[in-house]
Amino acid sequence: MKYDVISADGHIDLIWLPPDLFTKNASAALKERMPYVVDGPKGPEWTSIKGAKFGLVNGMGSAGREYVPGIIHRSDRMASTGLYEDGKKGIRRLTEVDHRLKDQDRDGVQAEVLYGVLGSSGRLNDP
Repeated sequence: MKYDVISADGHIDLIWLPPDLFTKNASAALKERMPYVVDGPKGPEWTSIKGAKFGLVNGMGSAGREYVPGIIHRSDRMASTGLYEDGKKGIRRLTEVDHRLKDQDRDGVQAEVLYGVLGSSGRLNDP
């Protein structure tokens, strides 16, 4: 198959994963070491038992920041598609296949290289 446009810098950030992904699937011996979601002052946020902070659920960028219009142009462009509003409703367009494919179609992208949550692992404070 011939691809005209391939995105080579897509990310699957921890903050856009299902909130119970790790705690639901971890063995009993590892469950308490997994990242989990708590209610924070600005909404649900990812954390760990050792105090690591990963950001707001469905937040902006890999750090899960709160979206503030007019600060970062690229984030404004994503917000204009409803990304962050959908995120507040629990619609994880970046990590749910059907939604991601629709976004790819909208953007004219036929294939992607996706990078995982490796940046988050160092913040777990867990050897």
